[in-house]
Amino acid sequence: FNKFRNYEGVNMQKKILTALTLIIVAMILVTGCKGKKTEKEEKTTVEETTIEETTVDNSHIGQVRSKLTGEYVDEKIGNRRPVAVMYNNIINAIPHSGLSNASVCYEAPVEGCITRIMGIFENYDDLKKIGSIRSCRIYYCYFALEWDAIYVHFGQSKYALDFLKSDKIDNVGSYQSVANSIFFRTTDRVAPHNCFIDGAGIKKGIKELGYRKKYKKDYSSHFQFADEGTKVDLASEKIANKVELGYQINKPWFEYDAATGLYKRFQYGKAHIDDQNNEQLSCSNIIIQYVNATLYPDNKSLDMTLTGSGKGWYITNGKAEKITWNKSDKLGRTTYLDKSGNEIVLNDGKTWICMVQNEYSDNVKISK
Repeated sequence: FNKFRNYEGVNMQKKILTALTLIIVAMILVTGCKGKKTEKEEKTTVEETTIEETTVDNSHIGQVRSKLTGEYVDEKIGNRRPVAVMYNNIINAIPHSGLSNASVCYEAPVEGCITRIMGIFENYDDLKKIGSIRSCRIYYCYFALEWDAIYVHFGQSKYALDFLKSDKIDNVGSYQSVANSIFFRTTDRVAPHNCFIDGAGIKKGIKELGYRKKYKKDYSSHFQFADEGTKVDLASEKIANKVELGYQINKPWFEYDAATGLYKRFQYGKAHIDDQNNEQLSCSNIIIQYVNATLYPDNKSLDMTLTGSGKGWYITNGKAEKITWNKSDKLGRTTYLDKSGNEIVLNDGKTWICMVQNEYSDNVKISK
């Protein structure tokens, strides 16, 4: 009996051990399967994430947003320091050459109620004829500084010469030794309205005078532009299909072309044309800035008060709204504010900034 009992005990132990072994093997198999499944799931997740990360917008590779127009341009153009060229605007000096390439234009009166135009360029390399170029007035220096631009002029008023020769503004002018090799005269009109320069001459002047060729590291765009693909639609009810600036000699005006969203420019009774491409000048935005002006002791040379604050108009996309402007330092930036005190947002494209003396503000006409 005892032998039988011992035999049954041993047999039971074997059965228990066998059962335990089977359980352990099953657990290992299950765990192993789960581990493989998890590993496979993790691998799939990594592959899917990689695919999503490689989906990028390639539409603007090699481009940057222009600080002058808000449009995307080649990064070599968009990162280069612009030049500000002083244009003669008396009737004997037109048609203009190369001005349609300017991204921003300033127009302001000088003596005798005539105006001069300063075109700010970032892309001028291929231009063969730029001008005609005329002499500096000191307030144009301050306009150029707002864009970190190199100022190009031929001649200057005596009230501007000391400033031009200072280290406050980089400029290429007739008083410098490089002038004879970069400016040239034409025979199609009489002096002094026949002085020109080309893109190669501008680049040579900048190189020989040792000027910085890129924007200051801390320089940001003068203007705020609408987000890509959007359009500024002013809340104002003031329709602006025709804009007359009130200047007495050239009597310029703009007409809105709804099909293109551009304002086409006219002066001296006809379309304002660039003779280098026979294109009419146009822009997306117009800013009218009312300023005070006085005469220097010679009772001829005009001086403008560009610091402080004043009123004006912002015109774009067929509408106009009243704005204010302020500038705390002559060497600083002018800001343009809407009725809520926020800086205005411009549409992409060219901008024309017009300085109008306060006493002539009633001559400005904005109409349907």
